Amino acid sequence: MIDREVIEKKMDMIEEGLAYLRKARELRQDEFLASFEKIQAAKHTLQETIEACLDIANHLLAAKRLPRSETYSGMFRILGKEGLLPAGLAERLAEMARFRNLLVHRYAEIDNLRVYQILRQRLVDVEGFLSEISKTLAEENDPPTDF
Repeated sequence: MIDREVIEKKMDMIEEGLAYLRKARELRQDEFLASFEKIQAAKHTLQETIEACLDIANHLLAAKRLPRSETYSGMFRILGKEGLLPAGLAERLAEMARFRNLLVHRYAEIDNLRVYQILRQRLVDVEGFLSEISKTLAEENDPPTDF
């Protein structure tokens, strides 16, 4: 069974992260890349935001007794395969999970321009994830009836 409170807390964290990241993406590229503080804050906020998405994905897999994944990226793919996420979105989120791994384990290798590009082009994927999770929660409240 889905624990709404857990999911909603994580969704709030994601929304807070997105609010900051949306502001950061409004900076000019040269302004962003020249600011150590902005880069570090964006990296950390991206990491936390992606991790909150992963926490939700993991909770859904367990609550719905779906197959477990050995990788973070695989969790989104399973949700896509099971129809809880559109396939294209699931794949883009899997890429975000791989980027999170870079942030955590290979942080010295990250190109800061890539961080800026993610801010400019990929926040929509996290927004899409929130939208799909909201639909899932609504369906849990009002399950379809079979006639």
